Amino acid sequence: MIGHEVRRGRRMAGVSQDHLGLAVDLSGSEVGRVEHGTAPWLTVIHASELLRAVGLDLWARAYLAGPPLRDVAHLRLLADFEGRLHPSVKCQREWPIPGEGDSRAIDLLLTNLPKRIGVEAETVLDDLQAMQRELNLKQRDAGLERLILLVRGSRRNREILRAADALQRDLPLSSRAVMAALARGRDPGANGIVIL
Repeated sequence: MIGHEVRRGRRMAGVSQDHLGLAVDLSGSEVGRVEHGTAPWLTVIHASELLRAVGLDLWARAYLAGPPLRDVAHLRLLADFEGRLHPSVKCQREWPIPGEGDSRAIDLLLTNLPKRIGVEAETVLDDLQAMQRELNLKQRDAGLERLILLVRGSRRNREILRAADALQRDLPLSSRAVMAALARGRDPGANGIVIL
């Protein structure tokens, strides 16, 4: 993609590969390799210099490539939650969402209940709108009847949740209601937020 953009920009600027190469301290043949995507040595710095020389800026975007690194606090939060469930409730961590090419997973799947329940754990709340969108998509794509957002009980997280009206509408049950049902091995009856 970078090579395509370099070629397009170079042609629009009306310069040769040799001329562009001189401007960024590369040979014309090296510019050609970049344009054809056969330059394994290409770094972000080189790409940025080439694009800048033809009047373009390099922008980057991150895409999901695999499961994120989970920290000790995240694992501790899940373990604490699991320890409060009725012994009949079965738990499966990092349950993959069905679907070809879908690399997402549910942090914890609860089974042996009347409804399949997914649990997504967050130790630090940040972009609630993006998180809510992701939760809704995961629940839909995984075919879950219930979804629980498990949140570490920090002061900051509690303050954020108090102001999260839209999230509260999607996940209406309180910690107490969800945990009371799950401690008895019962379906809580709706989505909810658990703060531990």
